[in-house]
Amino acid sequence: MNWKFILRWVITFTVCLVIYDLTGSFWMSLGILILLAVAESFVIDWWNKRKGRGV
Repeated sequence: MNWKFILRWVITFTVCLVIYDLTGSFWMSLGILILLAVAESFVIDWWNKRKGRGV
């Protein structure tokens, strides 16, 4: 089994539930999650570039 994939989705689902409980609005929580996904993508790309250069 791909535990890394499963763990990532469990964490994502938990964050979704927490954001929805805090905001109380589906659309606001969806917008926040989209922003978080974009930020996560930038951080992962930055980290991979940094690892690749050996800095």
